[in-house]
Amino acid sequence: MPNRRSVLQGAVSGLLLTGAGLGTSRARADLPQGALDSALLEALPGKKPLIKRAYRPPNYETPLAGFASPITPNDQFFVRWHESDIPEIDADTWTLKVSGDGVAHELTLSLAQLKQEFEAVEIVAVCQCAGNRRGLSDPHVPGVQWGSGAIGNARWKGARLRDILTRAGMKNDTVEVAYHGGDRGPLDATPAFIKSLPSWK
Repeated sequence: MPNRRSVLQGAVSGLLLTGAGLGTSRARADLPQGALDSALLEALPGKKPLIKRAYRPPNYETPLAGFASPITPNDQFFVRWHESDIPEIDADTWTLKVSGDGVAHELTLSLAQLKQEFEAVEIVAVCQCAGNRRGLSDPHVPGVQWGSGAIGNARWKGARLRDILTRAGMKNDTVEVAYHGGDRGPLDATPAFIKSLPSWK
């Protein structure tokens, strides 16, 4: 039996689907013409159609209809890659390596170990690309010309980074924890995309 919440949610979803399309008319008008011309709805494997902002590397944002509920569905969550060489991951052979001057000993963990040997913690949190709404900047700046859809809210579950670093023996004087993904640039000379978190976090 429908309740007030489900009726209102359905009404909002309908408005977003019928009235918004790729975004509000104001947002569409403020994006650069090139971003508007290339903003096609395309479906990546395992995804519903998303707004294409770049193809190589693939960067796709969530249409407004994807925000009809508090949790952004996985098949509508935005896609962000920095480098164009994206590896095929084999879950059975993939490993996480922790090393460097900030830990007492190097640590290599398989996906099975992360699932079995560490407490699984679940948290609801927003993930947003730092460049979200970049395409609306005035004057425009270089980079992926995002509208407002490079953001999502999800339930994240897995091992705590803190617990992994504790096993590796993170030293008290460690300042930053640096990490990078598996994507690589098309040329060996392309710098790796590396981010970091202060150790107190």
